[in-house]
Amino acid sequence: MYKLLPITVVFLALPLGGCGLISTQSIYEGFRTQQRIKDAGTRATPDALGSYDAYEKEREKVKSPTAPTETP
Repeated sequence: MYKLLPITVVFLALPLGGCGLISTQSIYEGFRTQQRIKDAGTRATPDALGSYDAYEKEREKVKSPTAPTETP
């Protein structure tokens, strides 16, 4: 009975280990993939989502306020 306890704990803990794999990048890439699949049969080329790195750069640019430049 007690010999199966460590094995049972390992198998119960494995699915929880995958929870750490959910990140903003994986969510963004999921949306990007869904958009590609949805737009696969259309003739018009819709605005495609860019890479995650480009998305992060745009997001940081919007987040950080531009400091006004002062000239003496």
